[in-house]
Amino acid sequence: MENEKNQTGEELIDIDEKGNPIEKKEEKKEKKSSNICKYIMMIIIILFLIGLCFFYLKYQKKNKGVFDETTLKNLKLKNRVIFGAISHDPKKIEEVAKNEVALIVTEGCMVGDYYPTPLQNGGPFRVDSDEYLEELKKFPEAAHKYNSYILLDLVHFGLNSAGPSYSPSGDRGVYKDIETKAMTKEDILRIQDYFVQGAIRAKKAGFDGIEIHGGHLHLVSSFFSKVFNRRTDEYGGSDENRARFLIEIIKKIREAIGNDMIISAKIDCVDENMGFTESGFLTAGKCLEEAGVDLIEVTGVKAVRNEDMYFYNDTKKLAEIVNVPVTCIGGIKTYEQADYILKNSKIEYIGMSRSLLKKSDVVKEWYQNNK
Repeated sequence: MENEKNQTGEELIDIDEKGNPIEKKEEKKEKKSSNICKYIMMIIIILFLIGLCFFYLKYQKKNKGVFDETTLKNLKLKNRVIFGAISHDPKKIEEVAKNEVALIVTEGCMVGDYYPTPLQNGGPFRVDSDEYLEELKKFPEAAHKYNSYILLDLVHFGLNSAGPSYSPSGDRGVYKDIETKAMTKEDILRIQDYFVQGAIRAKKAGFDGIEIHGGHLHLVSSFFSKVFNRRTDEYGGSDENRARFLIEIIKKIREAIGNDMIISAKIDCVDENMGFTESGFLTAGKCLEEAGVDLIEVTGVKAVRNEDMYFYNDTKKLAEIVNVPVTCIGGIKTYEQADYILKNSKIEYIGMSRSLLKKSDVVKEWYQNNK
């Protein structure tokens, strides 16, 4: 093999025996190095763009707004405000819907064992028979008239019943020291079926979904309490077991009503004196997520307190560990409070009860003053 040289004797290019040029090895090395550099630069650019997307999404998440349009399962909500379970008056429901509230939850509707609490005014609100369907239909009609959606809150009052009732371990009831029966497995299955039949009737009546009332020490709530649930079977003894009663209800309802309707669950936050631990509260949230609920609302054994945003800290903790949308309720009275909650947590929705009960156009005023 010979090398072609210029007049100064510098080597120009390698040639083979037939005189064909051969690229110099040095140039091959240079090309390989150049290609490697290009790949490295491409990787750096891609990582940079991924980083930008991550920070953009994180920034957007922190800057959620009260008036954002959101999607909850198959519902297109016009803002992030929910009217909490405090009324079973169709006229009030219509009034709230008319004033721009996106989602409404009825007051607790009894699934069976009818003994209303002294707090429940305005006559019986029941879903334990088809005879109540015509009355129940008025609620979706009122909400849908103004492009709002509505969930039927299903409740068994348990320890809060005004007559003989049931509880996990047979404790005395809250009102007038009423007797309650410690539930057998047959009682558990029967009352779980009450909830399922209530959900089926809610669907027939035209509701967009249901909420299981697991708060305020009503029957479902009492199963989460270490004080009131002293069972030694599969429904007691551990955080997961204490959540089992509600989780089984959720799964049975989903099987009965299909995937179209919203299933929400309301649970009590931490209250050590009443047996509601932080580990139990957070475990309940994770179990609900695994069971397939669409929304979780955080409440407390004592529903009304003399402070603002009183369930915020516990709700914020739960929202950090679940991917299910979480609603914060309790002492939220101003736009500034609602805005703070959304911008400083992963909480997705703002629940208001007494504020909207007293003044139905609160959200409309917020919109006019802050949009």
